[in-house]
Amino acid sequence: MRRRQLIEIEDLTWCPRAVRDGGTDWLGFMANGTGIYSAVAPKIRAAMAATGTNRVLDLCSGGGGPWLTLERTLARTGPVEVTLSDLYPNLSAFDDVRARSGGRVRGESCSVDATNVPPESDGVRTMFSAFHHFPPAVAAAILGDAVRKRRAIAIFEPTNSRAAGLAAMPLQLPAILLLTPFVRPFKWSRLALTYLPPLIPLLVLFDGTVSMLRFYLEDDLRELIPHVPDYDTFAWDIGSTRLVGPFGITHLVGTPK
Repeated sequence: MRRRQLIEIEDLTWCPRAVRDGGTDWLGFMANGTGIYSAVAPKIRAAMAATGTNRVLDLCSGGGGPWLTLERTLARTGPVEVTLSDLYPNLSAFDDVRARSGGRVRGESCSVDATNVPPESDGVRTMFSAFHHFPPAVAAAILGDAVRKRRAIAIFEPTNSRAAGLAAMPLQLPAILLLTPFVRPFKWSRLALTYLPPLIPLLVLFDGTVSMLRFYLEDDLRELIPHVPDYDTFAWDIGSTRLVGPFGITHLVGTPK
């Protein structure tokens, strides 16, 4: 694989929760503010149709991901029920998303391990900007759990070009300094850790740069799939969705045959 299994600060146990949540809140704010993931709504809807469900279970949701905008996009093509989950649930962020979505997106308060999702949790499993946090063995286990329990899974990484992503990364700094007061839910701790001292911007820049080297792009995903037990019982769609210029979204969608 061309990707590198490097370390991001937010993955370390000593990273303060307020700083980690500040980083994931920013990612959710940007995902909804730009609406970039609305472009992959047809991929999710196709997986829902293939498995006869209108439910989505989002894994590793962090600060809520892109669901404030993505749920509305999906709802234009049919009913959808979205549940957010995480190994370490950000309950304040989940509550905010539920309130701002009018209750259409809800959060799971219990810890959910993406490698062993409770069997009663049905629906299409999704993951946004998080798959790269896992080394290949764990990434294969996440896919393997979906295969074993016959749940469709849709993975999305926010780039299809490491070079383009790295070139754009410095733009995060002025954006986060300018727009942090508008991130919701409002938190004094986020404001303090953005400006005095700027720990959240440093986290976003460092982890974002490392993420570009960790992302599973198309070739990496094609190399990973054969390591998933019983992978041939699923149909796998690996590719990318073009956005603007050199920017795009890499996807991996698996549905039971």
